[in-house]
Amino acid sequence: MKHIETDYLVIGSGMAGLAFADTLIDESDAHVTLVDRHGKPGGHWNDAYGFVTLHQPSAFYGVNSMELGNRRIDTAG
Repeated sequence: MKHIETDYLVIGSGMAGLAFADTLIDESDAHVTLVDRHGKPGGHWNDAYGFVTLHQPSAFYGVNSMELGNRRIDTAG
């Protein structure tokens, strides 16, 4: 079992979890760990609205946020 040390553990990568983690990272020097049952962000939308895709670049949609991951396409499904 791998041991991870973190200042904040955010469970859920839906809108609220992502916005909370983004604010913590932006306004502090805290280490934030974000976990979700899915391999990609989206929370409830992954289950209920899998057929919905974003119709515009994410930079122009919702919260002005930092990029996730390593700038790679998530192929987990």
